[in-house]
Parts: sequence; structure tokens; C-alpha cells
Amino acid sequence: MIPAKPQRWAHAIFRPYLRSLFQRRFHALHLLGDLPDVPHNTPILLLPNHSTWWDGFFPYLLNDAIWQREFYIMMLEERLREFWFFRFVGAFSIKQQSLKGIVEALDYTVNLLRTESDEKQDDKRLVVMFPQGELAPWGKRPLGYNRGIERVLRKCRDQNIRAAIVPLAMRCEFLGDEKPHVFLCCGKPIFTDSVTLPSAVELEQIETVLLNDVEARIIAGERGREVLKDWK
Repeated sequence: MIPAKPQRWAHAIFRPYLRSLFQRRFHALHLLGDLPDVPHNTPILLLPNHSTWWDGFFPYLLNDAIWQREFYIMMLEERLREFWFFRFVGAFSIKQQSLKGIVEALDYTVNLLRTESDEKQDDKRLVVMFPQGELAPWGKRPLGYNRGIERVLRKCRDQNIRAAIVPLAMRCEFLGDEKPHVFLCCGKPIFTDSVTLPSAVELEQIETVLLNDVEARIIAGERGREVLKDWK
């Protein structure tokens, strides 16, 4: 696998470029509902749905505007080799054609969620993982979660790693404008030190309910807060 190698200079280049690109291609980035209540020094594993080529960029913008955590994202190895620059803004690879490659990527994810024992170390990481493992149409049901997420949760619990698992629903909609609106909505956090950890099936059910809720809110005319406008 290809590990992430985040660099400040890369973020300094990528951050304004992505914001400018987003503003040219999209109308607005909306956050529906409240942000999850996660302690600042607790790592977050963000689990979004995956229905557009842009899906990796939306969590980056959300994190940059609000959470401002150290950002990591799992990406297909063939895509990361093509877009090698993403490695320097937190992308690491998974090779789906290889069991060894899958295990390496999942275990690497666990290590990213590990909190440093040094109390002075403010380990505020955010790691993005797409449990569907591939692009799928927004309305596809069931979502088809892979069971790799269960390995991550289990190893976190076995290694006493406390992280917050946060579902994220994302949807793009044209609403009478030339450019689409992007809607994001976070679910309630699930902590890896909970007595009972959810299965992949249960996480998929949680995400499905969240996606349905986002659809209902959009139909009702809810617009939430504009991430790139309301947060500086």
C-alpha cells in the first residue's frame, strides 16, 4: 500500500485551489443539522456514502472549514498512483484486488486512529473511509457495505483505541440554479470503546436512515448552514 505523507506546503497549495474549484463547479456546500459532539482530542473515523467523483473533496472542505483536524482519506491504489499529489494532503491507498492489500490498508487506518500516550500530544485526526468501497448511484439500496469496517472497529477496541465513528450523508442537487448544491449531514457518533460495537450491516442501516433524512430535509426546503460562507 501507499502510505500518506501529509505536508504543510501541499495543504497550502491544495486548500485555496480546492475552494476555488468548488466555487466554480458548485453553488454551495450546506451542512444540515448539528455537528457531532466529539472531544477535540478524540480521533474521528468519518464514514460517508460514495456516489460521485467529488466525494473525497467534500469531507476535506468540511474539515478545513470547521473541524480543522489532521486529514487522512483512504483511496483506491490505482487512483492514488494516478493522482500522486493527494498523498501529500493525507491520502493513503487500498488495493482491493489483494487480500493482503486490504488488510494492510485497514490496519493502517487503525494506526491512524491511535491516540498518542503523551498528554501534550493533541492527536486530532480525521480519517475518511468509504464503507461501500466503490462508486454507486445515490439511490442504490442496499448500500452494500464491506465488512472491512468491522475489522477496524474490532482492532480499535482490542487495542484500547478510543475513536468516534461518525456517519456522513452526502447528496448533490440542482435546485433551480445552474450549479448543484451539496448537502452534508452527520449522524450521531459511535465510540469504539462502547460495550457493543455495530456490525457493517447495522452501520449501513444507520447510513440509510441518515440518507433518507437528508432527502426529506431537502424536499422540505431546509438549507442548513453554508460551510464555506458561515465558517471562516
